[in-house]
Amino acid sequence: MVTRSALSRPLSTLLFAALLPLPAQSQESVREVEILLQRPAVQAAMEHIEATDEQTIRDLIELTQIPAPPFTEQVRGERFGEMLVELGVDSVYTDAEGNVVGIRRGRNPDAGVLALSGHLDTVFPEGTDVQVRISGDTLRAPGVADDTRGLATVLAVLRAMNATNLETEQDVLFIGTVGEEGLGDLRGVKHLFRDGGPRIDAFISVDGTGSDGITSMGLGSHRYRVTYRGPGGHSWGAFGLGNPAHALGRAIHYFDEAGDAHT
Repeated sequence: MVTRSALSRPLSTLLFAALLPLPAQSQESVREVEILLQRPAVQAAMEHIEATDEQTIRDLIELTQIPAPPFTEQVRGERFGEMLVELGVDSVYTDAEGNVVGIRRGRNPDAGVLALSGHLDTVFPEGTDVQVRISGDTLRAPGVADDTRGLATVLAVLRAMNATNLETEQDVLFIGTVGEEGLGDLRGVKHLFRDGGPRIDAFISVDGTGSDGITSMGLGSHRYRVTYRGPGGHSWGAFGLGNPAHALGRAIHYFDEAGDAHT
């Protein structure tokens, strides 16, 4: 579920804060945003985003209704890439992992690169009904908020930047990533940051169901596959023999009790 008010201004302000240099004396983030919003170029872009809200909603509905279960994001990715082209990025490509990357060139190729992304995949399995249902200002469908909303926001920002001729020093990448959910294990984002990936100096991910907070730091994680084997298992045919499920249960209990010492 997502409401119209969650689509535009807060998230777009964050992007423009990253795009445009601010005075050195401005240290506090709240004051920086206030200064940013006074700039004519930013005001014009924000006004354009609000004026084209209906188009953003149409983009959101169209992309939501393209199924994108885990590891099956290709069709949605192809359409997202077409939308980037229609909005005038300088180039678009799909990398080896399936990420769709649009490049908007800045004035200074040495100024760094900012990435703005949403993820293409949803957590819902193949066969899920993804028809969007509208009730007042609320859109309901599996995946409409997590994270098709992020993709629509990425497109809205690009549309506003080009429509208002907002120039940046640095290049900006507009990205739809794959493999964020579940067993995808962030495979798309990890691929971007491996050797041979594009230069990225700052990365903004538009994700989650709200717009009232910004996460600037998070816990890193490693994922392991652990297999327990033993002679037992079947309650009749292997009665009395060591059951690997019991050993696994003990390991889980141990980690629950002592995990803090290992993380």
